[in-house]
Amino acid sequence: MDVMSEENFSIAGSEDWLTKLNKTICKLGRAEFEDSLFDLVNAAVGVDHCAVFINNNDGTTAHLFTKSKLDADICKSLANAYTEGFHVKDPKLAPARKGLKKSSDIRPDDIRMTLLPYMPTTAYDQDYQDRFFKDTGLVDKVSSLLQTRQYTIYCSFYRLTDRGRFAPREFNDLSRILPILTNLIFKHSRLLELKGHSSELADPIITQVALSRSPDAMTHLLGAKNEIFGQLTTREREVCIRILQGYSSEAISLDLNVAKSTVNTYRKRAYARLGISSQNELFSLCLEFISVVG
Repeated sequence: MDVMSEENFSIAGSEDWLTKLNKTICKLGRAEFEDSLFDLVNAAVGVDHCAVFINNNDGTTAHLFTKSKLDADICKSLANAYTEGFHVKDPKLAPARKGLKKSSDIRPDDIRMTLLPYMPTTAYDQDYQDRFFKDTGLVDKVSSLLQTRQYTIYCSFYRLTDRGRFAPREFNDLSRILPILTNLIFKHSRLLELKGHSSELADPIITQVALSRSPDAMTHLLGAKNEIFGQLTTREREVCIRILQGYSSEAISLDLNVAKSTVNTYRKRAYARLGISSQNELFSLCLEFISVVG
């Protein structure tokens, strides 16, 4: 039987790291999430700067958040510079975009995470190097992409000069936990937007069916004229809204004054039109169609 040597042991499998992971999950959708995430990644691999952006399908880019040891004004300036034009000069995104699926080909529950290959700072053009590396003291970068139906989340973790570049083992360790970190950031962004749609949303944990606390947002979403929900009939839409609000089939039948069997028929028809087969997929589809940035 193989025994894991101390040299190959990753802190990401330790009790301390798992405790920090649990703490970070509990902070999803809250202001403290970014601090907790930064603490989580630093418990495995030292990083000095984390920047997360949303690349929308229309070609625009928006800043989600930055957590850093750099001055707050510097971070704000970097975020603005990136969203206002430097994102088109980012060489990490060019090859990745070619491999991304078309949004119309992505199912609601199909979330694709891609670890971007390592790229030295010299691979960036001179303007980019000066703005994001030379002028800031940042010397290395590891990134990932998470593609959904509506947008792509771009996460990057950096090192400053004092700490130095990522060693091969550090790059490997960070690569192993990036899927977890990126998915946490995705869930956090979804919950933040749900809070923006409903001031009554008290519990940020997604397993508590937070959508049931925001009926107005769901009614507006399913009532909007878009390529997905625009396919539904009035009754199918009414049933889906009540499903999202936490109604049982019996409760929906009473509320709409129809038989339970009729409710089940509308549900099946709606699911067929939406290309889904379960309540969980309906939740996922709605999460995808609530814009991350207003």
